[in-house]
Amino acid sequence: MNYKLLHEKFERRKQWLVFEKEEVVRRVMVRYKARVIPKADIMDLVNDDQLSYEHIFCCLTIDDPRMIAKIFTTKEKKDHRWEREDNARRGMVYKHKDEEHRRYNQLILDEMEGRRLDIIFESKDGKFVTGFLTRDMSTQVASYIYAHTGGAKFTGLIPRLLWPPDVTDEEFKLSYRWYLESLEEWKKL
Repeated sequence: MNYKLLHEKFERRKQWLVFEKEEVVRRVMVRYKARVIPKADIMDLVNDDQLSYEHIFCCLTIDDPRMIAKIFTTKEKKDHRWEREDNARRGMVYKHKDEEHRRYNQLILDEMEGRRLDIIFESKDGKFVTGFLTRDMSTQVASYIYAHTGGAKFTGLIPRLLWPPDVTDEEFKLSYRWYLESLEEWKKL
């Protein structure tokens, strides 16, 4: 991939590649038929080490079976099949202290076994998406989101102090390359 050419294209189009948080969420909802869920439904978010719980502004889920069939790679589907078979083989039975915990355990199983994908958005500045998670992993969905969130980061609209403190210069360069690849994949350049 010619990153120099992609960088030049980005420089020419960057003013059209910055999306505010509401627009990112809207685009993801439309493209993937996602729906909003309360962040309290994902009970372990409060302990997440990648996002700031207080700055999580939106959680989405994709659970339409027709959409789920389209968003995972062959390898991701293989991993989900392995999880389903492993859970069936081991006869996994989970104990729940109440209905809320039963629903949470089902959410985790559905993520692991590929029946749903949850997306969590963070905004530390109240204007742009400063971080996101996809649970379980979907390379396609993560790439689409990154193509719509990286513009604010790589144009400097999100100051470095709002990034995770442990991001090295090398990781920054790699994330820029991934952003350029995502822009190319989604024909944004």
